[in-house]
Amino acid sequence: MTPGSYRKSLLVAGAALFLLGLLQGAAVHSFLNPRMALSAHLTAVQSGMAIMIAGLVWPMITLAPALKGVAHWTLVAGMYGLWIALTLSAATGASDALPIAGAGYSAAPSAEQMVSALIVISSAAMVLGWGLLTIGLFRSEQA
Repeated sequence: MTPGSYRKSLLVAGAALFLLGLLQGAAVHSFLNPRMALSAHLTAVQSGMAIMIAGLVWPMITLAPALKGVAHWTLVAGMYGLWIALTLSAATGASDALPIAGAGYSAAPSAEQMVSALIVISSAAMVLGWGLLTIGLFRSEQA
């Protein structure tokens, strides 16, 4: 991908996640665990904005092209993955990985394992992506 296409991709991905969060907000009461659905809604809206901000500062980061690609994809995958995990938790009642918002709910072991794995993988991806973006901003002469 070209630098400009990474930027546009982040802006579109962020706007889409923001929109999904708004739509989910209207359906929070329809989920098995409405408190978790509210968490998923807020995560989508906030993550969508964060991804769009990453797109806006993208031209300012200084990283090797391969690291830019890693940063881009881990940001998007991590943010979407966390939203998907929280939405699955809200729909199934899975609560092992999210004991506060999931208090009083439980799900089949397979759902619990899937949500837990998505939470861990997505969290690791987000830390990597935001870490690379932060390093790229520190290295930038424009920031």
